[in-house]
Amino acid sequence: MTSLQWKQASAVLVAAGLIGFGLSYWPSFLTASHKHGDTAAQDRPTAEPHEPMAKVTVMDLRRRVIEETLTVYGSTLPAPDEAQTLSVPYECRVQRVLVTAGRVVELGTPLIEIEPSHETKLLLDGAREEQQTAKDQFKLVQQRLTMNLATKQDLLQAAQHLHAATLRTESLERRGAGRSQVLRAATAGVISLVHVRQGQIVPPGGSLVEMIDDQHILVRFGVEEEDRRLLIKRQRVRLFPVHETGGAPMDGDIRVVTQQVNLVTRLVEVLAAPGPQDRLLLNEYVRGEIIIASQEGLVVPRSAVLQQEGHLVLYSVHERHARRHVVQAGLENREQLEVRGSDLHEGQQIVIVGQNQLRDGMAVDVDVPR
Repeated sequence: MTSLQWKQASAVLVAAGLIGFGLSYWPSFLTASHKHGDTAAQDRPTAEPHEPMAKVTVMDLRRRVIEETLTVYGSTLPAPDEAQTLSVPYECRVQRVLVTAGRVVELGTPLIEIEPSHETKLLLDGAREEQQTAKDQFKLVQQRLTMNLATKQDLLQAAQHLHAATLRTESLERRGAGRSQVLRAATAGVISLVHVRQGQIVPPGGSLVEMIDDQHILVRFGVEEEDRRLLIKRQRVRLFPVHETGGAPMDGDIRVVTQQVNLVTRLVEVLAAPGPQDRLLLNEYVRGEIIIASQEGLVVPRSAVLQQEGHLVLYSVHERHARRHVVQAGLENREQLEVRGSDLHEGQQIVIVGQNQLRDGMAVDVDVPR
């Protein structure tokens, strides 16, 4: 073998040895690498499955007084027997009407301008003539008495006749039968009715204007027949003038619960009065909330309670999860509801927004109202 061939053979043997060593080492390397990879995989945290979460708003459940109310509607009217009628004892002609029904007036406010009618002028002229005749007759009887031509009884009768004629004349004159005049409000109040118009002839004692003290305005409500049994005299009622939105209610009470049904509306009429410090306008529309029951209990907004499968349901939050409660309803009104349940207690966080999407045990993200 030549020197060159020997060198080539030696190189082949070295290469073969290296390849053999590599092949013998590679399985153990792969095994070590595999074991190391398993340990790293075990060290990584296992991802939990996605859990649905609802965003809700809660409030603390508290005991408080709740009032159950009956909502009714009606309008104001003058209190019976409280109207003051303005009239004159003689026939008159209306010159001007200075007020309208519903106007609030003060003491001394001009209401209506009148003048004596033609008949009244003739009546006053006749009364004056009769008075003058009675005066002349009285003087004549006095003279005849001095001449023994009349008796004291004659003089007494003449004096009585003169007195009556004088009173009649003075009464007509004092009440304005001899002149035009402006009639004014004798007290502060509200004009409830105006019975006349300009140019109208009004008979003696005829009603010209009616007014009432604004402290004697009542509210007439209509209630269903079956609700009448819930009402008694002096029962509390809150009054809300319909034209005032968002205003504070007026406190009042029931004065009369009628004993018959209105033939037109088929409702039982109820009269209520506002408190002494409150004022209502005449013929004003009013909403009333009659207090029919009041007590302390666990109270929530009506919107917090759901109807589910024929039950009333309320949700609370415990450890960031929803808890379903089947409850019973107590007293209620337009905005609130008393809830009763063996698993309810004061201080629980009650869901008031977002409850429609909840189910028992569901995770929640809580937003507490400020």
